[in-house]
Amino acid sequence: MKREETLLQQALAAARAKHELTARDLFLEVVELDPRNEIAWLWLTGLLDDLDDCIHACKMVLDINPRHAQVRQYLDQLLEKKQKQSLEQERALEKQEKRAISLAAAGQRETALDLIRDAAQKRELSPEGWRLFADLSPDMNEQIHALRKVLTLKPQDTRARETYDRLSHLKQNPQEQAAIYEEQGNIDKAIEFYNFALMQPHLKKHWRSIDRKIIRLKVRQGENIAHVSPGLSITRLTAGPPLVYFFMLLIHEGINPLTDPNPFLWLEFLLTIFGGFLIALASVRSHHRLWFLIFRDVSQSGAPLARAFMMTAGWALVVLPFVHLFYLAVQRMIRFYS
Repeated sequence: MKREETLLQQALAAARAKHELTARDLFLEVVELDPRNEIAWLWLTGLLDDLDDCIHACKMVLDINPRHAQVRQYLDQLLEKKQKQSLEQERALEKQEKRAISLAAAGQRETALDLIRDAAQKRELSPEGWRLFADLSPDMNEQIHALRKVLTLKPQDTRARETYDRLSHLKQNPQEQAAIYEEQGNIDKAIEFYNFALMQPHLKKHWRSIDRKIIRLKVRQGENIAHVSPGLSITRLTAGPPLVYFFMLLIHEGINPLTDPNPFLWLEFLLTIFGGFLIALASVRSHHRLWFLIFRDVSQSGAPLARAFMMTAGWALVVLPFVHLFYLAVQRMIRFYS
């Protein structure tokens, strides 16, 4: 007697004795040895626990014996049950996604991330859900994956495209990601990404420069230097030229210049503010979306040429008001002595 026939007899005896787990395992061994054994598959339709496994067993019976009406009817019932379960799960996951969006809006980002990540593992999210996943996740690979999903569903989403391009660029250039962490004052993460950059063969020509940055950051760690955000540095540097111009304007117009205001001079004061901002923005390394909007620079850190252009424009806006103020002072002096 063949082994599968012996196992089949043992399985039938176990099934009749109500030893269902033993019978199931034996029937599974039978179909592994003889995939076309109708009796074993027929018993498995009632012994298997998983719905998908039961459906598979029914399909195998019908594949062997298409005229088995009872199994076909049972299969229709199982398929209907599976469809209902799928619809219920779909609705539950839609509610879970909406709840994650609400929690994120309420500031509960960690809870929202857990919910949206769990939902993403079980179904395809909506564009809003994938965008939320990209916003909440701290992992760059997850962010890129989520944004790729957004662009698949909404190719015209320019903001998602910009962010996707920037993150893809940073993934290929980890030293720039390290610079972002350095700007944020997260020295540990900056060193981690600089070390990761040292392992990239395509960045071999930058290894010496990256190594110097790691040494500098480790020294900075030991000295416990207070971090100053790029935004604060830009604000402080921006304030310099307009303050100097304002005090020179007071000297030129008098302590109370509003008694005889010169609109053109006050317009120049606004120009010095804007010029000072451009100079500060070009001087301070800041990964800001403004760089992408102006120069379409995916790294958002500003290429040297872009920074040089912005610096030149800023100094032009700052210097011209001072030159005009000096010219008015000379004219006044000439009138005074004439």
